[in-house]
Amino acid sequence: MNSLALNFFKRTNSVTVFIYLLAVILIALLFKQIFLSVATLIALLLMSILVRREKFFTYIKFSCVIFIVTVIFNLILNQRGNNVLWSTSFLKITTESVNNGITFGLSFVNLLWAFYLYDALIRVKTVFELLASVFKSIAIIFILTIQFIPKIVNIFSETKAIQKFRTQKKATGIKSSMDLTENVLNKAIANFMNVSDTLILRGFHSCQKRLGKVEFKQIDWQIITIIGLILVSDGILFQTGNIKFIALTNIFLILLPILTGGINRLWWKFYGSKTTVSDTTTVKNYR
Repeated sequence: MNSLALNFFKRTNSVTVFIYLLAVILIALLFKQIFLSVATLIALLLMSILVRREKFFTYIKFSCVIFIVTVIFNLILNQRGNNVLWSTSFLKITTESVNNGITFGLSFVNLLWAFYLYDALIRVKTVFELLASVFKSIAIIFILTIQFIPKIVNIFSETKAIQKFRTQKKATGIKSSMDLTENVLNKAIANFMNVSDTLILRGFHSCQKRLGKVEFKQIDWQIITIIGLILVSDGILFQTGNIKFIALTNIFLILLPILTGGINRLWWKFYGSKTTVSDTTTVKNYR
């Protein structure tokens, strides 16, 4: 993990990190406009590669698959519009259907990368303890839902790698993609049914999990306040059509850990390390 992001997550508690991740998921889910989606995607990609690099390119491949499949299905199912780009006896492609397909494709891709950050930055146990104290009845469902996409990506990569070593005749084109998709979905659903049954057998649905004492520092309240203000302002500005400002605020929110870590490092470099009398390794490095 990048040192700037690591600095942020070390200085904030688990509740603040959870609120930040929920805000990122909401941004990816709610704002369906091409310019906003592209701006959000750029910020998510930058944040993702700084947080966890080992699975980054696997998710890039899966993102391309999701985007292409979403656009194609939308072109087939949604043939409405007046500006016809191409037409046959059974298919009509319009400007409106293309824009709609790209918008939905980007939305799904952004949601995938939001779940990538969620999977990299917070533990399942922490999420369960946070939700069980307030929404005990839906804690397991929420965890399984959020973990569904990262698990599908892992199963997709493993299944595709295994298929390369099969000696039987391989299917090509659409048939191969359909078989792969069927195998991935079957394995993912079976996996989550097993996980759900295991959690229930262990009594997670009936016991009261407690997170314990959570210390809120000044930076936690500042981050939560900033996130709340950005989400409220985005909701208001979206009604007025101020897309550029919303894109800037969304990018700011997604990159908030990097920006906060950068500000903290600059403060230490130009002020904290020069005014303190401490001789610790950290202070010496900044000097």
